[in-house]
Amino acid sequence: MTRILIFLFSLHFLALNAQKSDFEFIDKIYSPTIKSVSFHPQGMGIAAPVSDIEGNIPLLLTFDELTSDVKRYTYKIIHCDFDWHPSELMEMEYINGYPEDNLQQYAFSSKTTISYVHYELILPNKATKWTKSGNYLLVIFEDEDEKIPFITKRFVVINNLVQIEPRLVIPANASLYRTHQEIDFVVNHPKLLIRQPAQEIKAAVVQNGQWQNAQTGIAPFSFRNQQIIFDYQGKITFPGGKEFRPLDLRSLWQRTGQMADLIRTRTSTEVILFKDKLRGEEPYFQNRDINGQFFIETQDQNNPLAADYAQVLFNLNTGEPFFDKDVFLLGSFNDWIPSPEYRMIYSPEEKGYILKKPFKQGFYNYSYATRAKKQEKLDFMETEGSWYETENEYQIFIYYRPFGARFDEVIGYQVFYSNR
Repeated sequence: MTRILIFLFSLHFLALNAQKSDFEFIDKIYSPTIKSVSFHPQGMGIAAPVSDIEGNIPLLLTFDELTSDVKRYTYKIIHCDFDWHPSELMEMEYINGYPEDNLQQYAFSSKTTISYVHYELILPNKATKWTKSGNYLLVIFEDEDEKIPFITKRFVVINNLVQIEPRLVIPANASLYRTHQEIDFVVNHPKLLIRQPAQEIKAAVVQNGQWQNAQTGIAPFSFRNQQIIFDYQGKITFPGGKEFRPLDLRSLWQRTGQMADLIRTRTSTEVILFKDKLRGEEPYFQNRDINGQFFIETQDQNNPLAADYAQVLFNLNTGEPFFDKDVFLLGSFNDWIPSPEYRMIYSPEEKGYILKKPFKQGFYNYSYATRAKKQEKLDFMETEGSWYETENEYQIFIYYRPFGARFDEVIGYQVFYSNR
């Protein structure tokens, strides 16, 4: 029996090492033909992909492939530690059923100028149910021997055993007073005995669903009785940013407020937006947004499969080019990844940066960022600015690994909004 277990663990780690070379444990789209990837609780189109251990909150993944041909896709879910590395658990330890199965639901677009195949997946389902809380990665493969990854999406399964009391405070660092937001919170655990909070508890704080900018692995600052306190006076801080820029594409038959022109033909639709301007030096103005998210919706048809794609021309007026920087268009629609596909090009005629990309009918939030040549860090200060007053969504996750355990449970989850 011991040899069998050793053999199974060896296979498990070999598989994980193979996976690491094929795809990343982040939110990412790996093919330019895949568009409009959305992953949220069913019926909650802009909420974060967070479910419960019982599976009472099903998660819905939807995406389009801009083609007329159906492909055979499979999905796989992988249990992860708090830092989004594969956990030590074998599949049989966190899955009841199949960790990998085919996508069964697809449909063709109806009378659209750009043809696409629409795919859907609900988790958990009859074939796949999770049995452990924690971080998970969903991977969509094309069903070939090579297992080519097309989409990776992070999600979290929670087992709420504690209560979280968050609050927004003035940044302890005086230089960040007008531009940043600081988060403090207390974790109450009257029904859960935590013997060594300093070693067994970690927290993560995520702003507007952007895991790449999240603060993770946060140890408790102090603890007393049945409370764990996260009050670091300057550590858990985020740039406030500015309210996101809106794009309303729900109708392609009439111009909305952002459209300078709408050009329709029998075979295509083109939307030319008014020129955007740099907002880094602008004062803060309150404006309702959806915190960088998007949702698909058409007001032109009753049939959701008739939602069409339009070529949207973005134009950021900068006057002169940034000689030492690249400019990117970002939002949840591209997982906030500054890929070459969303790098804007400077146009001397327009005196700004332009980019044309296909977007499906819906409502979008977007922003611009710069990045210095040969650097990785994005900078929103010049293009968007940052203000303490901005309304942002924050998610707090509490991870628990008692002494001797082999994985990180998620025992607490709280959403709250700054300045709402």
